[in-house]
Amino acid sequence: MQMHTALPVTRALRFILRDPANPTAALIYWLGAVKPSTHASFAAVAQRFAPLMQVVFAEERPGAFVNRNAVREAHRSGAATRLIFFDESWLDIWDDSHCSDICNLYSCRRQSCCSPKFNLPWM
Repeated sequence: MQMHTALPVTRALRFILRDPANPTAALIYWLGAVKPSTHASFAAVAQRFAPLMQVVFAEERPGAFVNRNAVREAHRSGAATRLIFFDESWLDIWDDSHCSDICNLYSCRRQSCCSPKFNLPWM
């Protein structure tokens, strides 16, 4: 039996990632919420909220898909960038200007990665 919570339409998405306990499921992080909600299908969630920006975590864990519109600013520090969301939460990601990370493994017109710097709303 797969459990999931409904996808609310009134909350703003921060980012989504795969549930480590069930790789086909999604953990959905909302602006202002402390704990994520879950959904049985990562693919369905990613499609519903596309386009999203795929990022890789600084500590080499699997990455996430970030809602660019939820990011207030980004602070670069060497090869890492801290994304600051509008609710003051943050996410440290690995920043490789040559795009040699997992973003190149799965091409998808609905997802974007390593877009030119002038296209990023927080730059």
